[in-house]
Amino acid sequence: MTREMPNKLEGTIDGALELLDRQLLDVEGRMLGKVDDVELTQTDAGLTITALLTGQVALLHRLGGSLGSNLVTGYVQLRPSEKNRTRPWRLVIGDVERLDSALHLRVHREESLRRDVETFRLGALTGMNVLEPAGRRAGSVLDARFAPGAGGRLVLRALVVGEGHPGGLLGYDRRPNMGPWFVRRIVGWLHRNTSAVDVEHVQILWNNREVRLVSPLREIRREALRR
Repeated sequence: MTREMPNKLEGTIDGALELLDRQLLDVEGRMLGKVDDVELTQTDAGLTITALLTGQVALLHRLGGSLGSNLVTGYVQLRPSEKNRTRPWRLVIGDVERLDSALHLRVHREESLRRDVETFRLGALTGMNVLEPAGRRAGSVLDARFAPGAGGRLVLRALVVGEGHPGGLLGYDRRPNMGPWFVRRIVGWLHRNTSAVDVEHVQILWNNREVRLVSPLREIRREALRR
């Protein structure tokens, strides 16, 4: 008898590592595509995951900057008559039943996909420069850490700040016994200055594509050690 894998949506997850590029399967196990970005909405609880985005436009937007914009424009011009082609397909998080090696829906694929609305996106958050109050660069956003909040929705709790690429920690910072010993040591050394910064210490400036710390990173780390 096959043992069902635990549902990761019931605990703390790192969005870039555990959501982006995962396969989407409907209630019958049919593929819809993969998660190309994640919709974030500001709620009373904080920045909350409200939908998963899929499709070429979502993936191109993750490139950011003028390159991403130019590629989206070119993609839209291939079929200018298609309505809302600049917006990716959107799957509300309430239609997701569980997360393991894939994202499993509780509905059929024909019932799930709608065009996306203008919101914040995980793909825009990861990679943002992180600046200290004096303007000195402290690194970039490698990942965004979410945990269940009111109603079970996943709410942003911390930003993983360091040097490297989004998702580059590969989960080694949260799973001390994961993988071969020498790989853990290498990843740990490469990310020795990486920190998880609680959302209370950050201001996300979406228009500027940067994150501002309300206190110097050194002070934030000291406060975390005292807890």
